[in-house]
Amino acid sequence: MPARTMPNPPSTVTGDLFRHAVTRLPTGVAVLTTTGPDGPVGCTVNAVMSLSTRPPALLVSLNATSRTLHQILDTGSFAVNVLPWHARHLAGQFATGTPAQRFAGVDWRPRHGMPVLTGVCLAAVCEVSASTSMLDHTLVAGTVTWLRTGDHPATVLHAGAQHPLTA
Repeated sequence: MPARTMPNPPSTVTGDLFRHAVTRLPTGVAVLTTTGPDGPVGCTVNAVMSLSTRPPALLVSLNATSRTLHQILDTGSFAVNVLPWHARHLAGQFATGTPAQRFAGVDWRPRHGMPVLTGVCLAAVCEVSASTSMLDHTLVAGTVTWLRTGDHPATVLHAGAQHPLTA
């Protein structure tokens, strides 16, 4: 079935009200990484989901103006690094600053040509299989080519604060 674009109905919901409301939606915290002409680049995201098992694929959403997004599309691949509780500070570090500042003091290793953070809950290297613009974001589907999991409790964002995910 082809994708359909529906007209946007008028909304009385403001951006601020919506942002406040969606903080009640618990979500994982991840860092997307890729390579750039001057070294590794990356950013913090909380919109990552499993897309398919055949083939294994993930879907990520990035702001259309993201420098990391543009480098992912240029490179054609990226890594998803789900942050463990003990590394929750990296969410803030990868949210601001230059690429060099974001990677300062961060332990990472190249895997399939992508910078993968060490000690994370989940690390997956993906090849871009599709991308589409949607409103002010771009959705990027990536086929998983390499995967590693860890046993650390994940960092979850809820109600504007980070929390450890415990079983």
